[in-house]
Amino acid sequence: MILALAVWAGTGTRGNAQQQQPPIIIKELTVEGNRRVQEAVILGRVKSALGSPFNPAQLSDDIRGIFALGFFDDVQAKVADFEGGIRLTFVVKERPFVRDIAFTGHKVFSTATLQEKIDVKLGTVYNPVEVQRSADALKTYYEEDGYLEARITSEIERFGDGDVKVIFNVDEGRRVTINRIVIVGNKGLSATQIREAMGTQEREMYILRGKIQRQKLEEDVERILALYNDHGYIQARVESTDIAVDRERGEATVTITVVEGPQFRVGEIKTTGITLLPPQEVERQYTLRPGDVFSRTKLRETVQAITDLYSTIGRASVDVVPRTENIPSPPTVNITYEIAEGPEVYVERINIAGNTRSEDKILRREIPMAEGDLFTLKKLNTARQRLVNLGYFETVNATTQAGSIRPRSW
Repeated sequence: MILALAVWAGTGTRGNAQQQQPPIIIKELTVEGNRRVQEAVILGRVKSALGSPFNPAQLSDDIRGIFALGFFDDVQAKVADFEGGIRLTFVVKERPFVRDIAFTGHKVFSTATLQEKIDVKLGTVYNPVEVQRSADALKTYYEEDGYLEARITSEIERFGDGDVKVIFNVDEGRRVTINRIVIVGNKGLSATQIREAMGTQEREMYILRGKIQRQKLEEDVERILALYNDHGYIQARVESTDIAVDRERGEATVTITVVEGPQFRVGEIKTTGITLLPPQEVERQYTLRPGDVFSRTKLRETVQAITDLYSTIGRASVDVVPRTENIPSPPTVNITYEIAEGPEVYVERINIAGNTRSEDKILRREIPMAEGDLFTLKKLNTARQRLVNLGYFETVNATTQAGSIRPRSW
């Protein structure tokens, strides 16, 4: 015997509990208003199910689920009596589809080129936000080619069935070239040094240069900072990059304002973690010496030189970390190279890719190392050069990657 026990809690009477209404069952589940989106796709986002009890609280979630498909401007639900239960109908209003895309007013770039720069595609759901993003992308593309005053607007034409044609109206304006690049605030470095480091250049006769590209100007800020960092001005910053446009002439003056700060020189240099090599041998790799003007490029070169030195003795996994300490007065940078020598590295496997002219075994004869040998950078470079000398290949690239076997250590 199976005993089923149901317990109700409340203030009603026993008679009220016995008279509780049976659930209302969903007898039919349909969709109205859909033209392209299949009913199965829409109902796939609905949790209300045919044959289950109707739950009004579930409708809001169902409507949100249908909206999340991104195909509709409006979703509503209708409930009607049907065969002792209810018919639940979701009424949708589909967003129009993009049936055609056109461009007007463009002369510099072809329609095909502009089409590649936008996200709006034929046959997709019309989305005003996406159209605006595409207009902005076109404007950026024109600006990158020097058309700083280009204006892009969009409009739509509706077909009889509600679908749309998206039209991008292009007002290209004049191409603006750079007449002058003015550097303000520089004392330690000349304006010529700074201009030579930049990708943006002034217009010169008979030379296709002088285009204003905002992205290139942003990259130039990093180039200028790198130049200053290599001349000891580690606190330098670019205050502003201003563009003044002469609309009548189609010319612009770019003004770059820099704040240099003090010039730092190298103070004390220390190295920690050396156990396998004479300290003097490591110190010979320094490209910076006490009293030198500090340079971030030379600091990186020293790290690479020490790494290469350790690779010659099979310590390709060495880790060299440069720590710098800035002393404000006098402006000095103290440097500590922290070396973690790591274990010896051995060759686990040698892979050859791109070879179609010769047997691998012939190429392997030119490689001065084999699986199980101690790995060194010198052997890798020798292998690359020997393969180049064969004359079989246009280029030979030699790369390394971590193996699956842990390096040996004793």
